[in-house]
Amino acid sequence: MMMDIGALRDAVPATHEVTYFNTGWSGPSPQPVLDRMREVMEHEASHGPASAEGVLLAREQNAEAATAAASLLKADVEEVILTHGTTEGINVVLHGMRWQPGDELVTCNLEHMAILTPASVIAERHGVKVVTVEVEPNATNARMLELFEEAITPQTRLVALSHIQYTCGLRMPITEIAEIAHRNGALILVDGAQTAGHINLDVRRLGADFYSISGQKWLLGPQGTGALFIGREHQKNIDPLFSTHGIADERAEQAESTMPTNPMQRFRLTSQSAALAAGFAKAVELVQAVGLESIEIHSQSLGDYLREGVAKISGCGLAGPAGGKESCGLVAVTVDGWAPQQVVTELWERWQITGRTVRVPPAVRFSMASYNDEADTDRVLEALMVLSQETPPLED
Repeated sequence: MMMDIGALRDAVPATHEVTYFNTGWSGPSPQPVLDRMREVMEHEASHGPASAEGVLLAREQNAEAATAAASLLKADVEEVILTHGTTEGINVVLHGMRWQPGDELVTCNLEHMAILTPASVIAERHGVKVVTVEVEPNATNARMLELFEEAITPQTRLVALSHIQYTCGLRMPITEIAEIAHRNGALILVDGAQTAGHINLDVRRLGADFYSISGQKWLLGPQGTGALFIGREHQKNIDPLFSTHGIADERAEQAESTMPTNPMQRFRLTSQSAALAAGFAKAVELVQAVGLESIEIHSQSLGDYLREGVAKISGCGLAGPAGGKESCGLVAVTVDGWAPQQVVTELWERWQITGRTVRVPPAVRFSMASYNDEADTDRVLEALMVLSQETPPLED
C-alpha cells in the first residue's frame, strides 16, 4: 500500500470542516480507520463478541495491533504490549520498578503530569528523591546535555523524559541523554506521546529502555489506544502494576510446560476493544504507507513555516525553540496582551481554527500534522495578524 501526504489529507474528514491544529491532544482519524473500526464492530455485533468467532477476531486484531506497534517502534513484538495510552505505559514502568529509599529519579520541569504525578507518588511511597532539571523551553541541545550531565549521578535509577515536550515542542536529545544515564548505571523511560506518527522512531537507536506511545494523537488512531516498549533485558525486573489474569496464565503455562512464555503479557491491565485495536493497526498502516520520514520532514517544514511567519508579526512570539534540531512540528505561540485561552476561543469562534492552551510557558500550541498544509498555516498566520492588532475582550 502506497499513499502520499495529499491522499492522507483527503482521507481525513475534519480537513473539510475545520482547520485542525490540535493533533497533539487528539488527532482526527482518516476514513479508512473509521471504516475498519466499523467493520470490526459490525462483525462482533453479528457474531457476538464472546462467540468462538468473536473471540478469534479479538485475538487476531490484538496480535495485528501489537505487530504494528512493534514495527512502528522498530522493536520485537515480544517487547511490546498494547495499552490504553501513553500514561498507562508510563505508570506500568514507574510503579513496576523496585525502588529503594534514596534512589533518584531524574526528570524535568516541562514534563506532562503523566510523568510528574506518578513521580511524586513514588517519592511519597518509597522515599525516592525526584530530581527536576530546570530546562528552558528554547534550550539548545548543548545546554540540555550540560544540565543532565550534572543531574544524573550513580544514585540515579531512572531518567523519565518526554521525547518532545508537549508544552513548547522542544525536541530533546534522547540518545545522548540515554548515554549519560547508562554510563551512570541508570535506565531511561521515554514519554513518546508527541512522537509516534510525528517523527521516525527507532527505540534501539535512541537507547531507550522503555518507550510509551499513544494511538490517538499524531498516529490519528482511536482514543484509548497505545503501546509500551520494554527492552527484553528489563522485562523481568519490572513488576506488574496490577495482578491480572495475564500473570495467572503465565504461571499456569510455566507449571505445565517448559516452553517460554511472553513476559509482556504480565503487564496487560485489561482487555482491549477489538475495534480499537483494529483502528490502531490501520492508523499505523496508513502513516507507514506515507512514510514516517516523509511525515517528519513535512511536519518540520510546516512548523518552520509557522515559526517564520510568527516572527514577522509584531506582537506575536514563540514560546519554544525558534528552529533547528531542537524543534519539530509542534509550535507554541504568544500574542501580546492576550491570554492563551482568549486566543484559542477567538480562533475557534471566528475562524474555526482549533489550537490549545499550554501552561509552561503560557502559550497557544499548534500541532502541524501530516494532513495539514501551507494553506492551513496561512489561515493561522492571518488570524494571528488580526488578533495582534486588536484589544482582547474584557474578561468576565
